[in-house]
Amino acid sequence: MEKFCLSYSTGKDSVLALDRMITAGYQCAGLVTSVSEDINRSWFHGIPLSLLEQAAESLQIPLVIVKNNPENYQERMVTSLRKMKESGIDYCVFGDIDIEENGQWDRNVCQKSGLKPLLPLWEESREEIVTEFVEKGYHAIIKTISKTSRIPDSFLGQPLDQMFIDYLNTHNIDVCGENGEYHTFVVDGPLFKFPINYQTTGVFESEYSKSIIIEN
Repeated sequence: MEKFCLSYSTGKDSVLALDRMITAGYQCAGLVTSVSEDINRSWFHGIPLSLLEQAAESLQIPLVIVKNNPENYQERMVTSLRKMKESGIDYCVFGDIDIEENGQWDRNVCQKSGLKPLLPLWEESREEIVTEFVEKGYHAIIKTISKTSRIPDSFLGQPLDQMFIDYLNTHNIDVCGENGEYHTFVVDGPLFKFPINYQTTGVFESEYSKSIIIEN
């Protein structure tokens, strides 16, 4: 069985990419997750290390933490992926869909690390991707909403479901949030052995977005 590591953001697209690969007969040997070294939370989604560990336990896949910062982000990712290559892994899987800049970044880090990039969602319909995620029985919460997205704050912490998808379609907002309109945290689904237990403790507001703060 061929092995891969996953660039794991904790969001819907990376989990669906994982689902696709496992369904196709591949084995995931590592969830590669960047964690901000100053606040000890995952990059972009802000998931604390304790919940990342809980997710990895539920998925029964080893968690590979990359302590990162803006100055050395790509360099440290490449170093981590090289170690995955040395352990006998040939592929790194990404959940990117169709933004060429993101796809090129994926290919670059793989080229530098000696891995082959696989993007199972690449250039597929965004609508079909998010619908497949929901229909397969995965459960995700809306973790972050961009201030420029026109998505109401009331959706923070709510499930990614058909009602949310319908709202996005009605208001002509990208249903996958590929441009950062929103971010998700997947807490349960077919690949999970148990649902992730989390608590919402508040809301964090930055210049660009609002996010719920979640803890173990």
